[in-house]
Amino acid sequence: MARAHALIIEDSSTARIILARLLERSDISSKGVATAEEAFSLLQHESYDVIFLDHLLPGMNGFQALEQLKGQSHTCDIPVFMYTSQNAEKYIEEARALGAAGVIRKQIDREQLQRTLDTLLINSPEPEYSEALRAAVEASALTGKDNPEQTARRLTGRMSTLEVAYEELEEELRETRDLITQIQQQNSERLNRQRQSIRGLATLGVLLLVALVWISTWQAGVLDSHIQRTNDQFELMQSIVGSVIELFGR
Repeated sequence: MARAHALIIEDSSTARIILARLLERSDISSKGVATAEEAFSLLQHESYDVIFLDHLLPGMNGFQALEQLKGQSHTCDIPVFMYTSQNAEKYIEEARALGAAGVIRKQIDREQLQRTLDTLLINSPEPEYSEALRAAVEASALTGKDNPEQTARRLTGRMSTLEVAYEELEEELRETRDLITQIQQQNSERLNRQRQSIRGLATLGVLLLVALVWISTWQAGVLDSHIQRTNDQFELMQSIVGSVIELFGR
């Protein structure tokens, strides 16, 4: 059983899949939706341990959704991470002010995400929780003061994203190959059944033809027998009539 359940609010199916795969490797199950409106509908009857929220969404945008999430009693305590390409310090400050637990870039380092989730899910006392979590999340988000470590993390994040995307593509190709193999197998089985049906029909046709010939021959033999018997009876009657005529003639 997964140690947590996440809700991903992201209109890009590729980004949802990539984040879901990264979460899966951290033993976290997830469900993805394309709009904030869909998310609020789900949250009416489902519970989640963490929410990842894109900024640019069709309909309600990320900050509007965040403000509503933090304003509702049944969702205000769920940690919400802005999952976005935005990385300016002003954006991060605005996200904090609205109640976001942090900002996670879409080209996130897998190890950094793992540390962030561990910080979130392992019991961590307040108020250290907030600062520790933000430090873990935002260490790679600020780009205004790049240093070699931050650059390396960004590159690692991009490599992680590419790796997951490649794995997803590889899996889709494998599923496509399996589907093609399955279709080919089904077509082969269908052709075999059709061949067997044709052979069965051909065999039945031959048997019917043989039976028809046999019946015709048998009927011809019976007819010949009847004709011969009729001729014999006719000849007998002729003989009897001739004998009667000869008798009266005397």
